[in-house]
Amino acid sequence: MPETLHVTVGIIDRFLSISEIKKSQLHLLGVTALLIATKYEEIYPPELKDLLSISENKFSKAEVLTMETEILTTLDFNFTLPSSLRFLERFRKLSTTASDD
Repeated sequence: MPETLHVTVGIIDRFLSISEIKKSQLHLLGVTALLIATKYEEIYPPELKDLLSISENKFSKAEVLTMETEILTTLDFNFTLPSSLRFLERFRKLSTTASDD
């Protein structure tokens, strides 16, 4: 779903604004943020093994789970922020309703 991408970017942005990580960990952060976002947004999220294989197995399951714990605790499990996609969807709906009047 398009919202999954926006949630993923939001997680990465918020995490990096609070925590510092090594440049070598950015790929791990991206995959882990995608994992969290799919669990939050998708009805049938992909399995971790699928995300690892897409990432050419550059890191282990344990590394992803450790990063997931770090992200979740750093962000206090708060992922219900509005995204730019939802804002634009609502704005478009309001603007078309207003123009119909």
